[in-house]
Formats: sequence, C-alpha cells, structure tokens
Amino acid sequence: LQPFFLGRSEKTMAMRTFVSNAARRTGARSFGAPAAVAAPEYVVSAPTPVAKTTSSGLKIASVTTPGETATVTAWVEAGSRFETPETNGVANLFETSAMASKAAEIEALGGMVSSYTSREFIVFEAKVLKENVAAATKLLGAMVSKPAADVSGAKTAMLATLEATAVSPDEVLFEHLHDAAYLDTTMGMSVLGTPETVGALGPDDIAAFAAANVSAPRTVVCAAGAVDASAFEAAALEAFGGLPSGSGAAEVSSGSAVFTGSDKRMRFDSLPSAHVALAFETDGINSPDAVPLAVAAAYLGSFDAATATLLPKNLTSKLSMDQGEQGAATAVRVINANYKDSGLFGLYFAAPDNRLEDATWYGLWNLVRLVHKTTAEDLAHAKTTLKAQLTKDLGTNSGLAADLAKSLSCHGRPVSMAEMFARIDAVTPEDVKAVAKKVVNDKDHALAAAGPIFELPDYNWIRRRSHWLRY
Repeated sequence: LQPFFLGRSEKTMAMRTFVSNAARRTGARSFGAPAAVAAPEYVVSAPTPVAKTTSSGLKIASVTTPGETATVTAWVEAGSRFETPETNGVANLFETSAMASKAAEIEALGGMVSSYTSREFIVFEAKVLKENVAAATKLLGAMVSKPAADVSGAKTAMLATLEATAVSPDEVLFEHLHDAAYLDTTMGMSVLGTPETVGALGPDDIAAFAAANVSAPRTVVCAAGAVDASAFEAAALEAFGGLPSGSGAAEVSSGSAVFTGSDKRMRFDSLPSAHVALAFETDGINSPDAVPLAVAAAYLGSFDAATATLLPKNLTSKLSMDQGEQGAATAVRVINANYKDSGLFGLYFAAPDNRLEDATWYGLWNLVRLVHKTTAEDLAHAKTTLKAQLTKDLGTNSGLAADLAKSLSCHGRPVSMAEMFARIDAVTPEDVKAVAKKVVNDKDHALAAAGPIFELPDYNWIRRRSHWLRY
C-alpha cells in the first residue's frame, strides 16, 4: 500500500479466508496470520494461488487466470540496503548488467522483459505468451544466478543517468528524502549509487555481492496468468534450483534503517516550481499500523492540477480543497513507503516559489487533522477508494504476480484480496487517530526539497506545526 513514486503496492493475492470481528482489534491487524470477513463474490471467488517453499528455502508460487498470456517474476531480497558505502550502486549494476548480457535471449523470447532495483529487492519480470512461460522462467533464472561478466555497457548507462539527475534533483527527490531520513545508513544511500562508487565497480564486485546476497531463501519466483501450476513449479526448480541455500533470512544491520529528523535543500531558481517531500517514520509493512496508514493515505488524496479533470478545490479530499482554494500547491501526492523494519509517511507537493509557505502550512494542517478530526464519514469514501485501487492493481497478470511475490517476501504467505478488504473494513476512526498521533503528532520529520525554495519555511517552523496546541 504505497501510493507514491515507486508505485509498488502492498495489496494482495486472492485466496478464500474468513475470520471474525477480532480483526478490529489492533493486534489482529498484523500480517502474521490470515484475517478476513465476508466480501463481495468477485473478491472471494478470485483464483487461489498455489505456493510452495522448497527444502533450500526458495519460494515458488503461481495463480492461474484465463487468457493467452502470463507474467513471470523473480524477486531477490538483495536491494541497495545490502550494499556498503564503498559498493553503493552494485545492486543496480547487477540488475542492469544482467539485462544487457541477455539482450539476444530477450529478443528471441519475445514479449516484454523488464527489471528494477529498490532498497530491498532486485526484481526481474517477463510478460510472455503462455507457451513461453518455461523459457521465460529459464531466462530469469539465468539472470539471477549468473552475474554478468561484462559490465561496461551497464556502467555507461548508469553514469549517464547519474549525470542527468545531478542537474535535475527534483526527478530523484525520493532518493534525497531517504538520504535525509536515514542519514549515514545503508537505507539512506541512493539506489543509483554515486559517480565515484559506480565508476569503481567491476565484475568482481558484482560476483562478490551476488555470492553474499543472492540465495534461495531470499528469492521468490511467481507467475500469474495462463500458467499450469505444476509445469511452472518444475520450470522454476530447474531454473533456480542451483541457488545456494544460504543461512535463511536476509541479514540486515540493526543500524541500517535508523531514522533521523533532518532536511536536505537544493536551491535551483531556474526550475519552474519548487518540489518538496516531507515524511515521518513508520514501523514498516508488517506493523499493525500499515492498513490504517493506507486508509489515511487514501483519505488525504492526491491531485495534479496539470492533468486533473476537476479543479482541486472541487475534489472530495479536504487536503485538495484547501490547497486548491488557497492557490497553493499545484500537485500533491501521499508518501507511504513501507519496508520490513521501517517506513515513511507524509506528503510530496509542488508549488510556485511564492506559495511555498501556504502549501506547507495546509499540508501539515491536514496531516495533524488526522489526529483530531477523523470521522467515520471521512473514512467511508477513503475505504472505497482504497479498495478500488486494490482491485485495479490486481486486474493484470503483472499486478497479480508482483503482489504475490511481495506478499511471500514480506509476510511469508499469500495475503488474499478478501483478507485485505476485511482489514480495510476493520479500520475505525479511532485507529486512524491513534496511528496519526503515533507517527505525525509532535514528531521529528525528514524533508527533501529542490527548486526555487527561498520561501520554504525552516525545519523548526515545520516541526512546530506537527502538532496543535489545544487547551
């Protein structure tokens, strides 16, 4: 449930489960065990995934839906947070060079093959015709298990990206926000690396990184669409069976996600608008707070005046109405980034240089408003919006496969759409007030800003407005 730049959602796969109203209790909202209640027929009748964990720890899962195409994806828990300051960018280089080294095979396979690196995962995905599922699985297995020997082309592409972002910091504002939030930790390092570290990396660094971090217990292979569960399992075992069993769960330093309140400001008066990302720390994806925060994010809403069909002041979100009526922010999105042991919740907004103070004030006012004025009527529309987004995201083979992989990686089991609907329905105004008080109210924040930001209030001004004085 992450409605922000990366677009990766913690929604779920479909399997039938039902539970009692105990899900309304905060403790029942953690993802350690299934929880669900009655849901619409189209939800509870969704295809059930078939999941298996091999003796080496490799997780294999698939869900069959009608059609002629399928998506195969491999998720490896070896993102940038597992790097060192000296090898920052090696995970992205591993992924980029793997794609480059298999260019001929990708062309021969047909369909669409893509990849990305995040702070926790390296992800490969292939969208193919159903008769090519086995071949796609074999290709992804080769990408994951055999680091590329030639990385020169991948390094050139990565250095070009870094050069471009150096003069456009607004395009990588989320990276700067992490740098501010997780100072001097691996979580704060950019996924892209730096020109110095990327320039110094070579094939030996990729091989060493893969040997330390790519293993069966940290890998999930999933497929969705026109797939035969038994045939896919056999193909996955053949393609990924050679991965080392490793020691089990990923080893993450206890200090790798330490949150620090700070801000990072990059003044570029030549940019047409100022871009600001402001966030508070959360407990992460497996916390009981995760679903209430997702509902709160849906309630806050988002808009972009450049593409909106309605004026912001005419939208249902109080945040959008305030910003629109005041002519303050021209675009707003909620930040709700969840990791295994931490997370960020807050707002991104763009605004003209002379409207920054108003945009910041109304953004903070609506965040703190969650603590004091959330009502059942407020949440009714938010829950419907969140369910609609969940249904939309799971409406494609790619969405189903990615959701199943993320669910298995983070929760250790498939989490059904019926269960997610139940968890959303169980959220009360008191839950949202409590989690907003815990996360936002009178708490330190992290901020990253770029553009003509000479009127952006300072850290203490913003910190003072993270709570209301109520007597």
